[in-house]
Amino acid sequence: MSSVSEANPPAETPRLVRWREALRPTPRFRRQFLRAVIVAVIFLAFLAGLAALFGISILQYTLAGFRLSSIVIVAAIGLTVIYGIRGFANFAYGDLMTLGAYVALFVNMNLALSLIWGAIVSFLALAVVGILLEVLIFARLEGRGPVPPIVASVGVGLIIQNGINWGGTTQQWIFRIPAVTEIPIVPGIGFHWIRDFGTFVVGIGFVVSVHILLTYTNLGKAMRATADNLELAKATGINTKRVTYAAWALSCSFASTAGILLGLIGVLSPTMGFNVILLIFAAVIVGGIGSPYGAVLGGLVIGLSQEMSVPLLIWLERPDVLHLEHSTAYKVAIPFIVMIGVLIFRPWGIAGRPPAFARRVFFMERLTQVLGRRGDATEPVQGEGGG
Repeated sequence: MSSVSEANPPAETPRLVRWREALRPTPRFRRQFLRAVIVAVIFLAFLAGLAALFGISILQYTLAGFRLSSIVIVAAIGLTVIYGIRGFANFAYGDLMTLGAYVALFVNMNLALSLIWGAIVSFLALAVVGILLEVLIFARLEGRGPVPPIVASVGVGLIIQNGINWGGTTQQWIFRIPAVTEIPIVPGIGFHWIRDFGTFVVGIGFVVSVHILLTYTNLGKAMRATADNLELAKATGINTKRVTYAAWALSCSFASTAGILLGLIGVLSPTMGFNVILLIFAAVIVGGIGSPYGAVLGGLVIGLSQEMSVPLLIWLERPDVLHLEHSTAYKVAIPFIVMIGVLIFRPWGIAGRPPAFARRVFFMERLTQVLGRRGDATEPVQGEGGG
């Protein structure tokens, strides 16, 4: 009897089968995981080279780069979501980040609650603000092209910024959080549990949550279908209006969290989000416009390139090198140099899809064509000389 029971194990339930299929790594996932491992190894080798050149202090700038990358990633994902659904660049996004930070500040300071409660209230409040923006403004501009929504978003950003100036004054604020001592890594370099670890965890958590939303939920699949083809999504029965509301709520909620993280590493001011909006756009462009996963890669590249360029700029400040005055102020230009390079060599971004209908004659293709023409021109000349 025991041999019969062993030969016929109990049948798996449908739910267990679905979980097994969902957790089984696909060939695409294995390829992406292998690429991620290769990139991580290359980055560690690059970091070791920088440490050999500039000393162990490069770890301080690496931590700052990951800290900034976590903030930019959260913001870039939110900005990409609304671009994918609505098809325009929301220039009010930086001011929505500021608004979310100030809502959390109000809960934290005036209501004397912890910053976690402030983040939750801000997350929900900005979701409502996003839906109201769609209902009152951007839904009325549908079908008029990309320019009117862009101009309207600029106006919305200015209204939010001046409203914060009026309600919160131009004074700089800081969150009321418990005092935490840094954990020393090496002499002179420490790891802060809230400013460093908390920012990393929130950034990774939001990346994972977006992946689960877009991959395993009906809403995420509907959002992907709407972003790919709005008319086809309507024809298949998807409620695109509800998807648009969800996209606005998700985008603005991510803006609130990014604003809070930005306030944690500095101070709160009415222009704090406006000052980083171009950095967020750079991350979106580098990663690939319309790609949430590209926003993650773009945020890493932009944040790390800005902060890890500081040792090089300090070296250029030496009198015997270039005598570059106020060298660290130039670090904000490094991400845009990276962005221009990506636009030249890969205009659709690191993780973006190349356009199927456009002519793909970009810089590298043109260079290949020029070299090919030169090779074709030299061959007959050699043949004539030999004859």
